[in-house]
Amino acid sequence: MRKKLKTTPEERAAYRMPPPNEDAAAYNWELKSLRKPDPKSLDKRDPDAGESIFRAPQETPKTMARYGHDAQFICPKYLQIMLDSSSAVRQAAANATKARYSKAAMAELQATIMRVFEQEILPDIKKNVAAIGPTLAQFYAARLAHIKKFGAE
Repeated sequence: MRKKLKTTPEERAAYRMPPPNEDAAAYNWELKSLRKPDPKSLDKRDPDAGESIFRAPQETPKTMARYGHDAQFICPKYLQIMLDSSSAVRQAAANATKARYSKAAMAELQATIMRVFEQEILPDIKKNVAAIGPTLAQFYAARLAHIKKFGAE
């Protein structure tokens, strides 16, 4: 359960996220804590309403049984490290603040985040996966050899 911040209207920051993420500060501003609004939630301010924004939908109960319900399409901590280290993202966020969080400034911040993702984060992911490619190949070959010898578990 999230720790609620007790603030008065005059103590609140100039910009806050909408529910259920309006108390992101209570989670030390970690991306992994962000949730999608749950349309079924009766209490729109319920801090635990909705699933993680990073949840990767799984199509079959079989995959859920094997891998669990918490599959994520990207590691939020890695994404946050990469975005936090981007001078372009920091500058776009500063520009949004100067523009008092206007729709145009927020759209530019989003566009900057997407550009950094395409130009910096995806290449880093590809580089890291290429470096572990041999181990991944060994894993899949060994797993199939094990299944052929001992059967599926």
